[in-house]
Amino acid sequence: MREKTLKRKLLLLITTLLMLFISVVGLPATDSTSQTTLKIPAKLGIQKIDIEKNIKVDGKNYPFTFLDGMLLADGTRKITIDNRTYTIQVKTMPDPVKADGSVEYYTFVLEGTATFYDPTVRELKTVAASKEMSISEKMYIGVIKDDFGNISDVAFVPPTLEKLDILDSQNPISNISGRKFLLSSKSPYRIISRTIIPENSALILENGVTLINSLNAELNIKGSLVTTGPATILGSGTLSVSGSGILYASVLGTELKVTSDRGALVFLDNSDILDMNLVMPNFVVIRNSSLRSAKINGAYAVYIIDSNITELEVKNCGNVIINNSSIGKMDLGMVSKVVAYSSGFSTLNISDLSVMALVSSKVNTVSTDRGGVIKAKNSEFGTIALQNYSIAYLYKSSSQTLSVENSKYYNLESKIGKVIK
Repeated sequence: MREKTLKRKLLLLITTLLMLFISVVGLPATDSTSQTTLKIPAKLGIQKIDIEKNIKVDGKNYPFTFLDGMLLADGTRKITIDNRTYTIQVKTMPDPVKADGSVEYYTFVLEGTATFYDPTVRELKTVAASKEMSISEKMYIGVIKDDFGNISDVAFVPPTLEKLDILDSQNPISNISGRKFLLSSKSPYRIISRTIIPENSALILENGVTLINSLNAELNIKGSLVTTGPATILGSGTLSVSGSGILYASVLGTELKVTSDRGALVFLDNSDILDMNLVMPNFVVIRNSSLRSAKINGAYAVYIIDSNITELEVKNCGNVIINNSSIGKMDLGMVSKVVAYSSGFSTLNISDLSVMALVSSKVNTVSTDRGGVIKAKNSEFGTIALQNYSIAYLYKSSSQTLSVENSKYYNLESKIGKVIK
């Protein structure tokens, strides 16, 4: 009994210390010129701002000493602190803007403004913020987001199709050197062994190309593989990304696996594959795609848009966006952080100090453990189970059942059918 008590106290201590280092803590709201002057943002999205003072929202007492867009109604809000009133705008849903672009005269053009990133750089370092981007042999991604930071979609800026050598299909594809192009008119192409696309080399597939895998063939991408339209990959095989490799694929491959050992970018667009197992890639985008299984560990940023995934596992990922997607079972762990908009989950497991923010979403069953945090806004749940120092913030949401064991929950204008303690 004593040993069990000590273990519980140790777990509480570790949880408390680690919570100081994760984003739940929020950002201080002090002006650089004065520690007593507050700097309240005019626009607040899914962000937490520490105030450490009593707060009134629209003239009513607010139960926290921090501001969080997840716990405020969208729209214009009057924030009163120390008898001073600030007017802010709250918005926690992205605009319905899609990232469907086109290439016009060596320029990639979008209808809306995107923030462009170089996927070979493992950080969100803005290259440009524009409706267009010049194309070259270098590739970029363009993230569509509003002024509040809400992300709706992601685009891929393709490379130029100049200076390409046509690859013959009479012989199986062997190791690639330089920039090669596969023609649909010469399709199908065959891969019969482990084939490497070296760094600074590229394999580009024309719309309609078919690849046939034999003997569980593997195409290892250290350079880049890009499809210019829907392609088909037949047979059991693997696309593996490593080094600073880039994969952009629009493929039908119901027996295909995608893996990575690092890698700059894995982007599946309008694809249907068997499964994915990624370790330490920079950027991952799953868009308009279907996967039976996806495991992502240590990615810098992950975007899942308009997709269906039967089983999803996310570990050690600090920037994950899910928008308008359907997930069967999702396991979230190892200090990960996820924002989900307008999405559905059958089962959601949150653990190890991970944080999940759900906006206008539906979940059948949620289980949190070991300091997991769930924030819900305008969302619906069947069952929520909190244990081992977990926390739930429920704003204008509903749950049929809520069970609480060594944990906390905050009910803000939510409907809970039954609470079990």
